[in-house]
Amino acid sequence: MGMAGLENSNSAPSASAQQSWGSSLGFVLAAAGSAIGLGNLWGLTYRVALGGGMAFLVLYLVAVVLLGFPLLLAELVLGRHTRRSPLLATVAVGGPSWRPLGWLFPLGSALILGYYAVITAWVGRALLAVLQGHVPTDQASADAFFLKLSGGWAEAVAYGLVLALTAAVVATGVQQGIERLSRWSMPALLMLLTGLLIWSASLADAPARYEEVLLHWRWSDWLDPHILRQAFSQAFFSLGLGSGAMLAYASHLGQREPLPQQAAIITALDTAVGLLAVFIVVPLMSTAAVGQHDGTGAVGTLFVAIPLGFASLGSAGPLLMAAFFFLASIAAVTSAVSLLEVPVAVVMDRLGWGRAVTTWSTVAVVALLGLPALLRTDLLMASHDLFGGVVLIGSGLLLSLLMGWVAPQQLREDLSQLPPPLLRVLLLALRWLAPLLLGGVLALSCVEIVQPKISLWL
Repeated sequence: MGMAGLENSNSAPSASAQQSWGSSLGFVLAAAGSAIGLGNLWGLTYRVALGGGMAFLVLYLVAVVLLGFPLLLAELVLGRHTRRSPLLATVAVGGPSWRPLGWLFPLGSALILGYYAVITAWVGRALLAVLQGHVPTDQASADAFFLKLSGGWAEAVAYGLVLALTAAVVATGVQQGIERLSRWSMPALLMLLTGLLIWSASLADAPARYEEVLLHWRWSDWLDPHILRQAFSQAFFSLGLGSGAMLAYASHLGQREPLPQQAAIITALDTAVGLLAVFIVVPLMSTAAVGQHDGTGAVGTLFVAIPLGFASLGSAGPLLMAAFFFLASIAAVTSAVSLLEVPVAVVMDRLGWGRAVTTWSTVAVVALLGLPALLRTDLLMASHDLFGGVVLIGSGLLLSLLMGWVAPQQLREDLSQLPPPLLRVLLLALRWLAPLLLGGVLALSCVEIVQPKISLWL
């Protein structure tokens, strides 16, 4: 790209980036809240329980280090360096030919938020049901519990309330809305997680369940394409990469913020929450129960398996179940807020509208995009596989190519405090490891989506 593009990227911040975080801690908590979502609280546990055990966990941690952290740092650099919305940031460093990647960020985020709000509505309804004393006691009542959550007019009302709450936070602004929410929600989430972990690990069956689910593995697991894809997809999805949320949040940062340290803290918090959730949920779940809802994957399974696990604990079960679903509600809302911020930032920059008008107009469009997922659970799962899988991974692949090959100078400038060997390792990961790994995961994801449909046709 020419010097004009570089100069433009260093000019005054765009409309969406004119607000700034109140503190470095506020940014880290907000970014961690963006990453820590429902996928951490039960997506990781679901995948561990279904296959791989220790092999899956080790591969997941390797993926976090080799893939997640470098891409997270690259996305933060792109946002802070340009101080542009996700759409304009890619053009600022890569030129007009990278505009399609810029459009992928808001489109992907809006489509993901459409179905994510449906699941968040289920979480809220589950919390309300438990507080009202509606706790399943056997498999049949657990199935009925999930069916009631995912149907009826109340589901549509809860869906609208979730989107309205999300919009209210984003419309209030970066400091007064997003940062304020994160400052109380993240400490509350971590405290609840710690309390639930202490309780869960003290259960009589906990050691046996940990050994059964976490310590088992076979040599073939380490090279199983399905386990490899799930591990790398989980690492990528759990950090919130590819949606543009981290880019949008970083556009509000000052130039003196220590990005490598912040990226390391965000990665560590996100990974720790996922692992804590595994140690909390595993003693409660029956592996057989986990596998009974293949059609709805982690979502349907764990709306059934987790309530059943808590219900088996007697009088303490409902209280602990309410704590878990309250925890899940916090994680869901903080992630939803970050997803909405992406298209809001883009529309503000493109149309010059104010934040409040932009937010409520955007959330109205998102509500329409999410209607298919609201009306049919199979369409929700298809949306998750396509937008939460293929589109996100494709965006991450393009991002690694942009920052590794097209705009490495921006990385060198913004990360000049890194020792040269570490900077070379980062560039190596972005130029070679990330494209190869993400390309493989993307191909396997497409095959897993298309293969069942081809089998039906044949």
